Amino acid sequence: MFTLITGLVLAFLVIGIFFWYRQQIAPPAARPLPETTPLPQDVPATYGKDEIVLMVKDPYWLYAYWELTDAKKEEIRNRFGWSAWENSRPMLRVYELTNHPYDFLHAPFFEIAITNEANNWYIHTNKPNSTFCVDLGCWIPDYGFITLVRSNIVTTPADRPSDIIDPLWPPIEACWYAVQKFDPSSSVSSPDWHISSAHLVGTQK
Repeated sequence: MFTLITGLVLAFLVIGIFFWYRQQIAPPAARPLPETTPLPQDVPATYGKDEIVLMVKDPYWLYAYWELTDAKKEEIRNRFGWSAWENSRPMLRVYELTNHPYDFLHAPFFEIAITNEANNWYIHTNKPNSTFCVDLGCWIPDYGFITLVRSNIVTTPADRPSDIIDPLWPPIEACWYAVQKFDPSSSVSSPDWHISSAHLVGTQK
């Protein structure tokens, strides 16, 4: 009798442990997914604003993109005649303002003929470390160049190391000059700038 009771107790114990273990490893209850954020709409092709934006691509190239509204074209027709816009030639006028800040009357410039369908253009300046501004306009017979919109002003970066020396990071040449200046008896000679740093260290006496 005792053995039967013991067997039943062990059986219930094993069953209890089994169900407890299954409860521990059971996957958590499914949670509702968070509400999805609606995707933004496609970027519009135009914004209804007369504007030209000038950007720097590299030391030698600029990039401009623009938009002209129908209202601006209508304005040209009202000022210069109904067929003025159709008979005009679209054009970019690129001002170099490096030596003439904001002086558009005396700043040198060059012009680029573009197409009516264009809304952006790469501009080759070949002038690093120079400041530019671009007018989007049209050439109208009997009136000349008419500015429609003017861009922001940008400066191209230099195409060589800066002439400004950070006192905390002087070039190697300056370090060697300082050693010879403050310690003329130093046996450290001017290094060969084409050799490796390991060789350079090895030449010091």
